Amino acid sequence: MFMEERQKLIVDMVNTSGHITVAEIQERFQISSDCVRRDLRSLESRGLLKRTHGGAISAGPKGKYPKEQYNPKENTDTDEACLAAAKKAVEYISENDVIYLTTSAVGYYMAKCLPTEFSITVVTNSVTVADELRKHLNVSTILLGGEMSHRGHCHDYYTMQMMKNISLDKAFLSHTALSIENGASIHNSAGVELGRLIMKNSSMNIGVYPSEKLGRKSIHSVCPITAYDLLITDDQVSEDFVMQAEKLKVKVDIAML
Repeated sequence: MFMEERQKLIVDMVNTSGHITVAEIQERFQISSDCVRRDLRSLESRGLLKRTHGGAISAGPKGKYPKEQYNPKENTDTDEACLAAAKKAVEYISENDVIYLTTSAVGYYMAKCLPTEFSITVVTNSVTVADELRKHLNVSTILLGGEMSHRGHCHDYYTMQMMKNISLDKAFLSHTALSIENGASIHNSAGVELGRLIMKNSSMNIGVYPSEKLGRKSIHSVCPITAYDLLITDDQVSEDFVMQAEKLKVKVDIAML
């Protein structure tokens, strides 16, 4: 089979299922993994697909920011990428940790998946996350108060004053977008200073970003990507993104969907 014919079939396979793995291409065409990766690089350069960790996905659009659905509790459809990243993030929580949980969907899913076998303290400025946390008898919850937004978040002067007096072992954060060049960014400037304060008061900062947030940028900058001690994402992440992050000495842990 000619290379052009094989690559056309690869694109057809990706467009049909939405994704494909290196192993699937190897089995289908009986070629080496190096040959597969060359094909994928060539196809990505022409905009025909997007390489991921271990394969490729469709080159179609991934979503619009900010999303109209702000409260994950009201979303009846499970975001599998968010859930996978959240479950991976929970593995980094240890007994007696004091942690911060992000106000995003990742934070909500983490709250639902927290370990039950030991005690932890969770700090959050999301009433949605806090409502989920109250179901866990082993969790002590600190709700950062202040003027509440329509999304159920607090991030004003009073929230900042509370956070100034709290030291964290780990902060789990997930902003609107994250890119190599622009770092973490959000669409609402009100959360910038609180986000920076949380990171300043935390011994370890962990970015938990489903792959759809990566390679994007929003209006207001929060921090460079190197401010994170660890990044957690799902296996639809671009292979190039992982390579560039690791070149900057940012560790990346990938959750399998």
